[in-house]
Amino acid sequence: MSKAVSFGICLLGILLSTIPAMAQSNNAVIVERIDIRGSRRIPEDTIRSQIIQTRPGEPFEASRVEFDLRAIHRQNYFENIVVEERDGDIGKIITFIVSEKPLIRAIEYAGNKSFSESDILDAFKEKKLGLTVDSQYDPSKVKMAERLLRDLMIQSGKPLGSIHSEVGDIPPYHVRLRFVVDEGDNVRIGTINFTGDKVFKDSELRGALQLNKERSVFTMFKGTDRYHREKLEYDIETNVKSLYQQHGYMDVQLGYPVTRIFEGPRGIIPFLRKTKHQFYVEVPIEAGEQYRLGALELKECGVLNCEALVPAFGMKEGDIFNFKGVRDTMEEIKKAYGNLGYINFSYLPDMQRDPEKKNTYNVTMTMQPDKMFFVNRINFLGNTKTRDKVMRREFSLEEGRAFNSRALEMSVLALNQLGYFEPIEEKDYNVKPNEQTGMVDVDITVKEKSQQSISFSGGISGLSGSFIGANYSTNNFLGRGETIDVSIMGGTRQTNYLVSFQEPHLLDTRWNTGVQFFNTRYRYDTYTTYGLTDYEGNASELFTQRTTGVTLNLSRRIRWPWSAGISYTYQRIGVSSIAPGFENFALGQFVGFTSGDANDALSGIIRSEITPTVQYNTTNAYYNATAGTNLFVSTAIAGGIFGGDFSMFRPSLGVRHFIADKWISNGRNVFAFNLQLQYVQSYGRSVVPFFDRFFIGGEDTIRGFDIRSISPIAVTSTPQFDFYGNPIIDPKTGLPQTLESSPFAVGGDSMGVFNFEYRIPIAGPLMMAGFYDIGVTRAMRKSSMGDFGGSSVNIVDGTNSKLRGSTGVEIQFTLPVVNAPFRLIFAYNPQRLSGSITTPNGAVYTLNEPKRDIKFTVGRSF
Repeated sequence: MSKAVSFGICLLGILLSTIPAMAQSNNAVIVERIDIRGSRRIPEDTIRSQIIQTRPGEPFEASRVEFDLRAIHRQNYFENIVVEERDGDIGKIITFIVSEKPLIRAIEYAGNKSFSESDILDAFKEKKLGLTVDSQYDPSKVKMAERLLRDLMIQSGKPLGSIHSEVGDIPPYHVRLRFVVDEGDNVRIGTINFTGDKVFKDSELRGALQLNKERSVFTMFKGTDRYHREKLEYDIETNVKSLYQQHGYMDVQLGYPVTRIFEGPRGIIPFLRKTKHQFYVEVPIEAGEQYRLGALELKECGVLNCEALVPAFGMKEGDIFNFKGVRDTMEEIKKAYGNLGYINFSYLPDMQRDPEKKNTYNVTMTMQPDKMFFVNRINFLGNTKTRDKVMRREFSLEEGRAFNSRALEMSVLALNQLGYFEPIEEKDYNVKPNEQTGMVDVDITVKEKSQQSISFSGGISGLSGSFIGANYSTNNFLGRGETIDVSIMGGTRQTNYLVSFQEPHLLDTRWNTGVQFFNTRYRYDTYTTYGLTDYEGNASELFTQRTTGVTLNLSRRIRWPWSAGISYTYQRIGVSSIAPGFENFALGQFVGFTSGDANDALSGIIRSEITPTVQYNTTNAYYNATAGTNLFVSTAIAGGIFGGDFSMFRPSLGVRHFIADKWISNGRNVFAFNLQLQYVQSYGRSVVPFFDRFFIGGEDTIRGFDIRSISPIAVTSTPQFDFYGNPIIDPKTGLPQTLESSPFAVGGDSMGVFNFEYRIPIAGPLMMAGFYDIGVTRAMRKSSMGDFGGSSVNIVDGTNSKLRGSTGVEIQFTLPVVNAPFRLIFAYNPQRLSGSITTPNGAVYTLNEPKRDIKFTVGRSF
C-alpha cells in the first residue's frame, strides 16, 4: 500500500487548453460539469458544495481547479487524488478521482509488559493523537504513536527497547494495525555525578534531587531510579537550583546533563542488585559567588504591621541570603492576608545587588493587599439527601463575615470527618470573588455515600468465634445527620443485641447527645499457653459474662478541633461457667459484696459509672484517614457516690496519627500509628473484678496472638492443715505445705499497645497493609485483686510486663453493603513467651505461644 499521497494533476493539459480560449476574448470556456469518482463514505454532494469552489456554468480557471485539489487534500480523507479535464458539449468536464484512506478496524499491542494498554490509551489521549478504532489510517499518526510508545518504554526504564508497527489489509477498505514492542533489558540510574565549581558534596546534591535517584532499596519501589530526560532537567532546574539559592548562590549556572548507558557493578545482595545496564548521569555546575542579605524592607502592608512581619523571614542583615526562605515566607504571608479576607493579595519583589557592598542583596517587598472580601453565599452542590443545614452547621466560615481561607479549609475538613461524602478535595470547592462588590460566593460540590446499610453477615472471627448476624445502620438518618444503629449478632463466643441513637446537634446547637441500649454475652477463653485446655487440647472456657445496660452521653465542641463530653453507664453484670482453677481467684473478689455466699453476686453485679472525655481530632476522614491526629483522653469513675458494687477508676489515653507517604509513593500510601494506654485501680475498700482487668491480643490489639491471650500468669496457693487445724509441714523443705492451683491468666491493671501500619491501596475496595504490633500488660497492685482468705495469689516470674510483638501483612476488602472490611491476616510473632515457667511450689509448666498465625475476621484495626 502506498504511504504517500500522489497527485496526478493534468495541469499542463489544462493550461495548454486554456491558451486558445484566452485568445478568444469574446468566447470564454465554461465549466460544463464536475464529476466525483471513488468516494464511498464522503457524499459526492458534500465534496461539490462544501469543499471545492469550482461551479458548473462558471468560467473555467486552472488556478481554481488547483485550489480545489489542495482543498480536497487538506480534508485528510483520501490517500490518492487525481484530477482529469476533458471537453464536453458546451465546456469543460472536470473529474476528481479519489481513493479513500482505509479505516482502522483493530489496534493491537504486543510485547508491552512494563506498561498496560490503558497507559498507552492515556498517553494517546493526553497528546490528542486521534488514533482509534474506526478512525482513518494515517501513517503520520502511526509514526507519532511509535514515538509515544518509545517514551513510555523510557519512562518504564526500558530505553534499549524497540518498537515497530505492522499494517495488514482487511478487505475491502479496512486495515489492522499492530504495534510490536521489544522492551529489552531494564536500565536504571546507576551513578549521578556533579562536576565543576559545585561547592557542595555530591551526596548533598544527590539528596537535593527529588525525582531522580541512584538505584537503591527505596528507589526500586518509588520508581525514582528510572531515567527520563524531561524529568531530570526539571529536577535539576527546580530542586538543585533551589539548594544553591537557599545558600546564597544566586548566579549558579547548571549545565545540560550528560548521560550515557554503561555496564557497571551490580552488587551482591539478591533482589537489591543494580541492573546490568545503567545510566551514568553527569551534571556540570558553576556555583558562582555567594551573596548575603543587606537591607530587608516591607512596604505598604496595610492591615498588617510591616515591622512585625520582618522577623518571620528568619534573616537579618549580614546573613547568607536565602532566596527560598524569602519565597516561602511570602507564601505564608499571603495565607495570613487570605485569612483576613484579602484573597487577591500580591506583592512586588525588588531584589537588587548593593552597589557599595560586594556580594550583597537588598530586598524590598511592596505589598498589594487589594480590598477585603466578604462571604456572600455558601452553596452546597450534589447533596440530594443531606440537608443544607446539616452541612452548614459544620462550617466555621459564615455568610456576611470576612472571608477566611483557613476557616474554609477547616470547614471542609469538618465535612470530611462526618463520613457522609466521598473525600472532598481542593478541586471540589470553588471561591468566586466579585471584584465590583467585594463579595465572594463559595461553591462546595459533594458526592454522597450510601447513607444506610442493611446487612447480613456470618463467618468466623477471632473475637466472636463462629457467628451470624444482621445489622441496620445509618449515619445520616433522613439527611438530618442523626445516627441510628440496630445490631443483632449471635456466635459461639459472643452474642450482641444493640440499639443506639445519636443526635450530633441537639436543637441545632453544638451539643451532641446520644443513648445506647445493649445486652451482650461474651465467653472468655483461655488458651494452651496457660495449660487450661479440654481433653482434646482446645481452648477451655475461662468464664462467661452477660451484661445488660444503658449509656447516655453528652458532648460539645469547644473550639475546633477540641471537644469535651461526659457519659453515664448503668450495667447489670452476670458471670457464670467459671473454670476450675480460676474459681478461688474469681469468687474471692466478691467476698463482702453480698450478704450471702459470693456466688450470689455473680448474677446481679451492678456498675454505675460516669466518664468525662476530651478529644482532639484533625483527621481528614471518618474511616481510612490519610492525614491528621485523633487524641482521646477519658477517665471512667465507677462506684462511690455513683453507687454500684465496685468502686474504681480507669484513665485511658488513645492516640491515632496518619501521615501520607510522600517519600516512597508520592502520597498514595499512608503511615498509620495507634497508641493505647490504660490503667485501672480500685478505691475505698473495693477491688478490680477479674472481668475488668486487661487482657490483650487479637485482631484489634496484637494480631498474631489469640483474643485476650496476653496477660500476667498467676497461681493461687492455699495452706494445708491437719485434722486439728495445725499446718502440715513439708518434710523436704521444712515449710508449711500449700496446695497450688494450675496457672491461669490473672489480667493486668495496666496495659499499653502500639500499632504501626503501612497502608497500600491496591484497587477500589482492596487494600494491603504491612503492620507491626507491640503490647504489654502488667499487674502492679495485688491489693486490687480481692480477699482470698487464707489463700494468696502469686504472679509467676517472667510473665508480668513481658513485651509481645507481632508483624506481618494484612489484606482488606470492603464490601459496600457491609461497610466494614473483611480482613485476612498473616502474622509472625518475634516477641513471645517460649520455654518454661516455675511456680512458687516448684511446679514447671511449658509455655509455647504461637510463632505465626493466620486469621480471618471482619472489622477495622484502628
